[in-house]
Amino acid sequence: MATPQPEDPYGVTLAWLLAQEALGLRLVEPADVPEVSLGWAHAIEVVDPTPFLDGGELVLTTGLRMPRDHAGQEAYVERLAAAGVVGVAFGIGVRFDTIPPGLREACRRSAMPLIEVPLPTPFVAITQAVAAHRAEQQNAVMHRAVGFQRQMTRATLDEGVAGLVTAVARELRAAVVVLDELEHPVASAGETPELGERVATELVALVARPGRASITVVSDTGTLVIQRLGGLERPSGWLAVEVPGALSVGDRLLLNQAVSLLTLQRERPRELVDARHRLGATVLELLLDDEVVAPSIVRHLRHFGFEPGEPVRMLVASAGTGRTSPRDLVAHALEAAALAHVETDSADGVLVLLHDRDAAAGADAVVDALGRAGRHDVVVGVSGALPTERAAAGRAAAAHAAASARASHEPVGWYGTLTLEAILADDLVRARVATLAASPLAPLLDSRTERERVLLDSLEVFLRHNGSWETASRALGVHRHTLRHRMTRVEELTGARLDVAEDRVALLLGLLARAR
Repeated sequence: MATPQPEDPYGVTLAWLLAQEALGLRLVEPADVPEVSLGWAHAIEVVDPTPFLDGGELVLTTGLRMPRDHAGQEAYVERLAAAGVVGVAFGIGVRFDTIPPGLREACRRSAMPLIEVPLPTPFVAITQAVAAHRAEQQNAVMHRAVGFQRQMTRATLDEGVAGLVTAVARELRAAVVVLDELEHPVASAGETPELGERVATELVALVARPGRASITVVSDTGTLVIQRLGGLERPSGWLAVEVPGALSVGDRLLLNQAVSLLTLQRERPRELVDARHRLGATVLELLLDDEVVAPSIVRHLRHFGFEPGEPVRMLVASAGTGRTSPRDLVAHALEAAALAHVETDSADGVLVLLHDRDAAAGADAVVDALGRAGRHDVVVGVSGALPTERAAAGRAAAAHAAASARASHEPVGWYGTLTLEAILADDLVRARVATLAASPLAPLLDSRTERERVLLDSLEVFLRHNGSWETASRALGVHRHTLRHRMTRVEELTGARLDVAEDRVALLLGLLARAR
């Protein structure tokens, strides 16, 4: 049996590697894919490769130096197993056309996974696949850590230690308790009745060793971690977290972030946190101050997670008349979604600057938060993508999109998908268009007889159906000859010609812009 190796937090599973169809790998031994994690794929062609191995590798070989006899092949596999190798990938078609029976038998007896590598697959392709997947896992852990740090920060700002503890318990699916320097409970979440007793017992051992900052206790049911808050000589409190099973490297990273935030919460003045939010609002207001702003202002956005040169979008959350600003809800939703942003209040509503790539996720997060809070009076508008230095241009676009959303009873409006009705949702635009189109429509709009009202309704249906006699007459429930007679009368009253596209557009704009 292989010597047990420390858990590799970024290990690539054998099942994942075998699933990469482009590599053409085939599992020879055992019959079913074992739950094996490999730390690296290492090509080596020596009789005894163990001096060059650390354990956890998948050894890649074509058998150039491998003994041909069964006894030699068995000894080769036994050496690999003793060194902690997790599998052998054998390249056929170089020295051996097939995997040697002795090697196969030796791997079966040693429970060593054996993989066949076809001749067209270079070993470097396997190594690169393993390296790329490990990098993806590392990036995923870091992305999770960065996102959760924002969530914890927001929870701490909104609800203090209790909010942070709840966020940690939810993210890690753990029981969490925070104690003050006198070991009195400050906040807890997901706590089991026995946790307090176990923490008290373990704290005796931890306090007795001033040089230690934490203690980890692993049992059959899970892992308990107790972490000192503040300095080693004068702790400001303790954080205890108990999770089912083991703590992953990502979980430990999140736990360290929680420790830092808890320490800051107990030691740092709240004014510093408020100052950072005011700074973000100030930077956004400076961006909105002119159509094109100086690069020196744009550079300040890097402190809030924005990278130079990346396109941005403006989002506005517009509340109903007389309703309070939803700024806290909006900011909390974006923090919880781990999206870089800065926000400020304005006459249009809560203005938010987001990465272009985060626009859809940001709009979804805000709408969801507003819905859960019962703020159905708030609509969201999102501008098109813009360079950061021209972010100010997104303000009007986002406001138009929000007006469109309100007019169409939708939670979100996207600039760039606006219809004529959406464009006319702006009061100034509607009033201007109504004035320009008033003259030809006046005979129909001023009349109060039932006949003229029928003409007006028939005209709108006809125009909305793109001048199609067949579909418009069906929509009205009349014969097409009846519709033709009505449109002839419309032409007589308005002086417009319905077979002229420009006249039809002018009449439709006038109908859409008129007061309802």
